Amino acid sequence: MVFEQYPDHVVDYVTNPRTGIQRTSKFPPTISEIVAACDARVADIKRKERFQNWGNNEPLIEGPKQEKPTLEELKEKYGPNWGIVRDEPKKPIVRAPDMEEIRRHYQNFDLGFQRRDGHDG
Repeated sequence: MVFEQYPDHVVDYVTNPRTGIQRTSKFPPTISEIVAACDARVADIKRKERFQNWGNNEPLIEGPKQEKPTLEELKEKYGPNWGIVRDEPKKPIVRAPDMEEIRRHYQNFDLGFQRRDGHDG
């Protein structure tokens, strides 16, 4: 019944005295030893098939079927700078106020201003 689960070539290999289970176990082998030997032979055959077909059985990934836009169409869609740089003018650089400007600001709004070194400003 165990041998019925496997193809004939696996049964022939496992039961052959030159290649089979008789070479690795004491006679009579147990059912689990027979199953292990058959499974090992099937695994060997599958491994050999994988190596023989290495790279041949993987489907190729195809790109999209739609037509790619031309360079002119891309420039028309995104502009001459490809949408990377905006056409808006750059904002002017604003410098940070110095300590005297900050002190005057606080005085205008009647806020207390004290420098870190402890002196009142």
